[in-house]
Parts: sequence; structure tokens; C-alpha cells
Amino acid sequence: MGATALLKVGDVMRGDFVVIDADEPLIKAASLFSETDADVIIVLSGGKVLGVLTERSLLRPRVNLAQTKCRTFAVPSPRITPDDPVTRAARLLMENNLKAAPVVNENGEPVGLVSVMDLVTSVPHVFSRLKVKDVMTSEPITVDANDSIGRAIALMRDEGISRLPVVQDGRLVGILTLHDVIVKVLGPRVRATFGEIAGEKIYTLGNRVYELMHSPVITARSDEPLIEAVKRMAHHDISCLVVVDGHRVVGILSRTDVLEPLAALDAKEEEGISVQVTYKLTNVSERDKEDLMDAVRGFVKRYRDVLGVGTITLHFKEHKEKHGEIHLIHCRARLNTDKWKIAAVGEGWSLTLAAKAALNRIERRMTVSKELASSYELLRDDLQELAERY
Repeated sequence: MGATALLKVGDVMRGDFVVIDADEPLIKAASLFSETDADVIIVLSGGKVLGVLTERSLLRPRVNLAQTKCRTFAVPSPRITPDDPVTRAARLLMENNLKAAPVVNENGEPVGLVSVMDLVTSVPHVFSRLKVKDVMTSEPITVDANDSIGRAIALMRDEGISRLPVVQDGRLVGILTLHDVIVKVLGPRVRATFGEIAGEKIYTLGNRVYELMHSPVITARSDEPLIEAVKRMAHHDISCLVVVDGHRVVGILSRTDVLEPLAALDAKEEEGISVQVTYKLTNVSERDKEDLMDAVRGFVKRYRDVLGVGTITLHFKEHKEKHGEIHLIHCRARLNTDKWKIAAVGEGWSLTLAAKAALNRIERRMTVSKELASSYELLRDDLQELAERY
């Protein structure tokens, strides 16, 4: 951990990055994503970082890419400087649900880019004792090989994900990524608008998933060392591994999942518990974050004597369901300590309500476990008494 604490963002950031002016149309950003391997495109206004564009930005329904300016969908990026520790950068990327973020100088001008894989591959010792199953996302959303591209895009957009394992008769047969959609569906359309397309196949939303998917798929096993999986991702320059048991999909390991152990080193400590939070939400205010942490502190305080030492991870995303302009929020919570390993989900119309619902379910499962343990102790005492009497 000492070596990690000394490592700065400036030691691992890259000097090459893709930029676009805030007043350029989104169609130009789509072209850049199609032509490059950029994780994000840095949006500039007056030479300073306004935010970043992700490939997900281009999947919003009913958006005219030719008429909409990049500034409209630029996502605010966290302020990361070359002197920041890599642990802080990891936490900020997780909290903002970004694959990469610009590194800026004191004037807010970009001087580099730091990505998830830049951070992860720089500190392999952090992952030396972990297995893939410790950080993977279980029960991932999949798509059938014969489903339409339109349905796959809708799943990605609605679930806030950028890749889908492709199955057929319950077996893994391929993987479809958001980048595939950008390159093979949006890309040709963009080039056609500029008259740059000649004989290139243009896929429609009615095409089948198997026509665009990658196969065979590079996979991982849930019980293999995490560091080996990380090396495989870096070697093949891919953003995720599908976790399989035979040919059956049991999980997915993304770059963000891998980032979790490093981000934990910079997480907020609450009575021996590290709190990690990630958001897939449109807007999160500082007040919302403060209220959320108050709720977590309340949970930790109530169970201070039994929680042990470890991590509480909270992951938030928006549902399609809305009340007025407010989206229903889904929270996936995981308690991972030396005494407990419990996961639960909750929903609510605010961060705090969704978190409380998930934590209440963890609380109930803890209580049931304690009651069962207590019953076992009583039974053991009864048996001991019988043994002594007879």
C-alpha cells in the first residue's frame, strides 16, 4: 500500500487524447468514436475542459446528431491533477462511472488522460489476493443471438451498460459492445451524410445481434486470481471479460469492477468500514451525497460492534419509471467484511431512500443470521446438558 500511496496520476497518465469543441455537432463526435479507440472525448470550451462525451451519450433516443451540440450532452468530469494519488483518481472514476477522465493543470486545461486500465495495471500488488468472483458483477444482462440490434441498443440504453454477452440456448456464443454499435451502425450513417461511404454495408436496427457480435469471447473463471484476469484484459486491450462456468454465463468483469479494490484505498472510513459509491444517474448534487453518507453512518453506528472490518459498496442507477421528472432510483448494496458477505437491492425516489431500502434488507439478513446462530448455541447447550446427565 505504501508504494500505491506514493504513485501519482502524473506517473501513469497518457499524453494522447481526443478533444472536440463544445459547439461542434454530436455527429462529429460519433465520427471520432468510430475512427478511434477513445474511451471518452474531452469537450473543450475556450480551451478549458467543459466535460467529456461517452459513447452512451450517442444512444439517447430522439436526438438529432447533426443539430445537437456536444456541450448539450457533455458529462461533467471530476477534477484530477497530475499530483493526485492514483487511489483518488480511481475513486473519482468509480463515483462518476467513467472509463477515463482528463487530467488538468491549474487553469483547467487538459494535459493528459487517465483511464481505468492505466490505474489498474500500475498497481498489480493491490489485486494479488483477490479472485474474480470477489469483484465481478453476478447475473449480468444478456441478449439472444437472434434478437434485433434495436432491442440490444434499448437494453444498453435502459440499463446503462456498454456490453452484452450473447447467448443461444443458454450457451455463450459471443459479445456485443456499444463500440460495435457505434462503428457498424452509427459510423456508416455518419459517413453517408458526408458522402464518404462507398460500398460499405449499413446495418439497420432490424439486423440480428449475431451479425455484429464478436466471437469467440475472451472469458474468465470466477475462481481464478483477479490479477490474471486483469493481465488478460490488458493483453487483449478489451474492456471486460465474460465470466463463465463451462459455457454458462455467471458474471461479467468490467474495468470498473476491477477498479473497486484500488478505489477502496481512498474510500471514506466510517468506524472501520470503507464506503464506496458509484452513480449511473443524470444529476447528483453535493447535498444528495451528504444525505446519503448520513444514512450510511447511521447504519454503521447501529451495527458498529458486529460489522467487523471491510467495505460497504453502493451502486446507483436510474429506472425508466418516473414520477414527474424524477426517476425511480435502484441501489445495489454489498457488505463485504471479515464477518459478513451480504448483497441486497433497494429502490426509492431519492439516493437516500434507495440506499436505506437496500441497507434495511442487509440489516434483516444480518438479524436472521444472528437469530439462527443464537438458536444453534441454545441447541448446543441443550445437547451438552444431555450428554453430562447421561
